[in-house]
Amino acid sequence: MLIALDIGNSHVRMGIAYGDDIEVVASIATDERLTKEQYACQIKDVFKVFNVDVSKVDGAVLCSVVPSVTRKIEQAVFILSGIKPLNVSSGLRTGVHIKVDNPKSLGNDLVVNAAYAVKKQILPCVIVDAGTATTFTVVDKNSALVGTVISCGIKSSIDTLKNICAQLPDVLIDEPKKGVIGKNTVDSMKSGIVFGVASMIDGIIDRIIDTFDHKPHILFCGGSCEFLLPFLKTEVECEPNLTLKGLALIWNKNQKKG
Repeated sequence: MLIALDIGNSHVRMGIAYGDDIEVVASIATDERLTKEQYACQIKDVFKVFNVDVSKVDGAVLCSVVPSVTRKIEQAVFILSGIKPLNVSSGLRTGVHIKVDNPKSLGNDLVVNAAYAVKKQILPCVIVDAGTATTFTVVDKNSALVGTVISCGIKSSIDTLKNICAQLPDVLIDEPKKGVIGKNTVDSMKSGIVFGVASMIDGIIDRIIDTFDHKPHILFCGGSCEFLLPFLKTEVECEPNLTLKGLALIWNKNQKKG
């Protein structure tokens, strides 16, 4: 049994995998203030909720965009299982050819997403990951990650409005109830953020597609993907657990000898 962890800016998503299949998915908040012992307690609680026996864990893999939390999660997993997680970094076999200016600066989660597309032979493709930020990872027909686009997500859009506009309230984002035109400040903010992020995704995808000779496949993942899906005009394949599945694939690939 494998535990896969995707450490993001807002949440740590966890998957329990048997082979390449993710059977349990859960998340805890990313919090730099927590100690390794506190993370261990939270992860153990998740196992209890889903009746998973932590003693059955025989492998662990993670990717992270929060360096200050990475080591604590590694130590937490070791406390619980005695296993040091495989941290996706340079030197691992992923099946992805990295063709960007500075490969070491590339987010590990983007490499993991690309590895999923390569393994499943969904090429060429654009992988849109809708999280705290929204990222677009472009993989060509030769399994090469040729570049990325990074833009705002729902949470970062809310935080920006709240921080720079004194009169705007903090809002919880849910589906705009009265269409695109809001009748009050809160509904107007919800509309602007939800339709704004969705329109940005549609627009950037269109511009990326223009760089291809043939239309690439569009994969849609991330914590906000299921929420945003109804607001997109672009046809996409929504796979919420794509990054966790990519982590499981990379772990399995690196257990094979030769």
